[in-house]
Amino acid sequence: METMTPRFAQSICFLTVADTGSFTGAADVLGCSKAQASKRVSALERALGVQLLMRTTRTLALTEAGRAYLEHCRRLREALADGERAVSAVSQEISGMLRVTAPPSFGEAFLRELLMAFQARHPQLRIALDLSVEHQDLLSKAFDFAFRATRIPDESLVSRTLALGSDVVVASPSFLETCGELRTPEDLVGVACLLSAHPRHATEWVFMRGGEAIVVDVSGRFVVNHFGVLRDAAIAGAGVAKLPAYLAADAIARGALVRLLRDYDTEPTPLCLVYPQRRFMPHRNRAFRDFVQDWFADPARVRIFG
Repeated sequence: METMTPRFAQSICFLTVADTGSFTGAADVLGCSKAQASKRVSALERALGVQLLMRTTRTLALTEAGRAYLEHCRRLREALADGERAVSAVSQEISGMLRVTAPPSFGEAFLRELLMAFQARHPQLRIALDLSVEHQDLLSKAFDFAFRATRIPDESLVSRTLALGSDVVVASPSFLETCGELRTPEDLVGVACLLSAHPRHATEWVFMRGGEAIVVDVSGRFVVNHFGVLRDAAIAGAGVAKLPAYLAADAIARGALVRLLRDYDTEPTPLCLVYPQRRFMPHRNRAFRDFVQDWFADPARVRIFG
């Protein structure tokens, strides 16, 4: 057993190097020097009798043996994490680190208030918030929770629906002066539209009326992967945008944007809180999950989503 003790540290070091893509990144995560991280991986390779990493002056790449061993290391980390969660669940004190990821526009609109309210209840808790356009891998990047707007939940994750969100079609008063009235979805054809890079908001805009789906192919010269930028471009008069209702509400209320096609609905999209399936959930995670569900149960917040 004495020979296995350093092997755990070496394996976790190898896993961290693979996750971060460099010895420097692994050293920062593990709190050691780059040289120490390199020595640990070299010692692991000698103990296993195989080369795990191909090293050059600029890049690192996993060998075939390295890819195979990496999966075992991930399971090792999960087993250790399960043990930590099992111990943490015994304690009722809410402390430690909570790691959350969410889309930028949603995070900007809601999460500052939500997270600060939760942290005010639990001052010993630390929260790390990641705002990313792309969905983060919760398991490999060790996130506790993610907020996602999706109609197709990831079956590998637990998903709790918080609210149903809808989109609104908007334009600025100055833009509407130049393009004329837009009364039906078909009127959008040929009009400059502001497009989201997200597949759900691409060039096919779907509307519902009387149980009938109306699909319109729109076009535009401005495509961006951030709804906040789309909103600002619409306010500046650059075109028609389809935005989450909560993101456009303030601009509509103050007259900076005009809501169009009010007689037509858009497909609702569930806003979900998702998290990995765990045998043991730390008390802080259970408390956060319940707090989020209660927070979104407030009718005033539900209305914001359209």
